[in-house]
Amino acid sequence: MGKTTLSVLVASWLHYRRHIPVAILDVDSSQLSVYNLRVRETEQLDEETKERFNRQDVDPYPILRGEPAGVPQMLQQIPADVRLVLIDLPGNIDVEGYETALSKVDYLLVPMETSEFSVTTGFSYLMAIRQVDLLPVDRCRVVWNKYKDSRDGVLVDMLEERFKQFGFTCLQSRIPQRDSYQDSANRSTLFPMPTQYLRNSGLKDLFTEIESLLPVSTLSTPVEND
Repeated sequence: MGKTTLSVLVASWLHYRRHIPVAILDVDSSQLSVYNLRVRETEQLDEETKERFNRQDVDPYPILRGEPAGVPQMLQQIPADVRLVLIDLPGNIDVEGYETALSKVDYLLVPMETSEFSVTTGFSYLMAIRQVDLLPVDRCRVVWNKYKDSRDGVLVDMLEERFKQFGFTCLQSRIPQRDSYQDSANRSTLFPMPTQYLRNSGLKDLFTEIESLLPVSTLSTPVEND
């Protein structure tokens, strides 16, 4: 439901634009989408891109691959200067070690679309976590993805009221429906999203809201690059 794309977009914003050192743990071992994206990007660097890479004053954030059960050990392997770790988890809690991985998170972000399948699946996932008590519900956040106000506004408002009855909170910012999020230049793990695209992407409110969840100790001196 967009969790990998969300992980990369948020990590790149915080690391390259806000200068908050991050790392990603890719433990969705059936796909390893984030890890494989970094491998492809590194292998496909042409001379122009290599020159741009060498000019960049921020090293790429580390991406580690593994299994959910290995998250505690992986956290010990990340560089000491990393202030925030994003974990790309499997979409199914019935995976060995899932409880171990989830016990290490401060917030669980669950991307969800307004389609019946997405809402039903996402809600069932959250309810399973609630029933098994894998994570307190006040640390879960729904992120509306592929959102179009004219189509989804009323429905999302109704769904959010329903979710509140079960203790689930939704982020106020909503990710607009745009295929261009999948473009390699916009979803890079090596570079920030291009400035001209970021200005019109509808993502900055989301980044700012996610940043507001972080403790003050995580934040570095803000570096604004619009």
